[in-house]
Amino acid sequence: MKSFSFRSNYDENQNVELLIKERNRKIARQQIIFAIILLIVIALLVWYFVRKTIYTEFDGYVHTEYKDYRAVEDIYLFDQYTDEGDIVVPGDTLYSYTFTNMFGSSGIGSEPEIVINDRSMKLQRDNAYAEANVLRVRIKELMAQIAREDNNIRFGMTDNSHKMDLERELAETRAMLQSALDKASRYGNIHHSNRSMIQSTAQYGIDFSNEQWGLDHALRQLYESNAPIIRYAIAQDTAVVTKVWAPPFSRVFKKEQILQLEDLSYEKSNVQVIAWVPTHEMGKINNNTRAEIIVNDDVSFMASVQLLGARTEDLPEELRNNLSHTYTAIMVVFRPDRDQELPLWAVVDRVPVRVRIKNYENGRRDDGSDYWYIDNFGLTEPSKKLWLEQRQRTRKRLHPATAIQQANAAADSAATKPEKSNTKQVAQ
Repeated sequence: MKSFSFRSNYDENQNVELLIKERNRKIARQQIIFAIILLIVIALLVWYFVRKTIYTEFDGYVHTEYKDYRAVEDIYLFDQYTDEGDIVVPGDTLYSYTFTNMFGSSGIGSEPEIVINDRSMKLQRDNAYAEANVLRVRIKELMAQIAREDNNIRFGMTDNSHKMDLERELAETRAMLQSALDKASRYGNIHHSNRSMIQSTAQYGIDFSNEQWGLDHALRQLYESNAPIIRYAIAQDTAVVTKVWAPPFSRVFKKEQILQLEDLSYEKSNVQVIAWVPTHEMGKINNNTRAEIIVNDDVSFMASVQLLGARTEDLPEELRNNLSHTYTAIMVVFRPDRDQELPLWAVVDRVPVRVRIKNYENGRRDDGSDYWYIDNFGLTEPSKKLWLEQRQRTRKRLHPATAIQQANAAADSAATKPEKSNTKQVAQ
């Protein structure tokens, strides 16, 4: 029988070398990935610090004025020819109406004074209760803020001054709440007494609801016959309807709102950007500063300073910094530059924006026009001189025809002066 011997080609040294190479490749990949991540982090940090060095950003919001159509007298509204979102042009009809006081002497169901007074007292009572509910919410919020201030004082994060202000505000709010409740109670008592008087007169055959129905029925007949007393409200500018308060065929009392329009021009609608600027950063902004107003990543526009220091306001809680104890900021007003195309949604009231200005190219001229200086007589002489020059340039830009006439008159006067001097020389 032959002997059997097993021989293998397995080489242990070769296997160890393969394991070492594989481990080295893994380590190299890990090092490359770590280096790439580190470079990205360093680049982001460098970008952040460079951006903070070049730019300064403030929080703000857009302010837009709307045009409200109100009833100048008690009216009866017939048709609403527009709806929310409709764009109107000058001459478009907004709504039709007639004055209800025209029927006071005709005996067509004029509303008694006691009914008007009763409705007014009920409205005042409801408004007082609504105000009381708002004050209750404010009291809860102040109590929560006081509790947070106690915690901050306990840990040495703040002093006692802000807590004392909150306690004073809480006491004032509680007093306002009690006053609102007393007011609502008084209005409610008057309302109940009026209701009892109305019910007592019903036994003598006076039915105010029937008189009201009679007036509405008579006005509808006038509408159907297209009577000449029907009047129409006409749009004056190109605008978009943003709100409709009064439905068709309804009564609208004096000074009540009917509809609201927003002009489709950021100059006519007086679009402004209001920015919260802390006092320690007011040196970065001046009268000649232009800013980039950032609405989102896709929408931004340029604006110039219109007024430095319009007023001061308390910073919203989400913008406050407890470490710097900055709770009040100066409101700076920016006006959008001309000849820009902006989406309508970006220039409506209370849109939050970011105001970005350059730290080194912020428009500073150092000629006295960066800030207006005042004394006990008004503008100082250098500021007044620069202000007059700026006003003259603005008038030339807004009224070029007048500026051309003035320039031509000045040129004519300058042309006639040498002729006079020449005649004098010839005479001599």
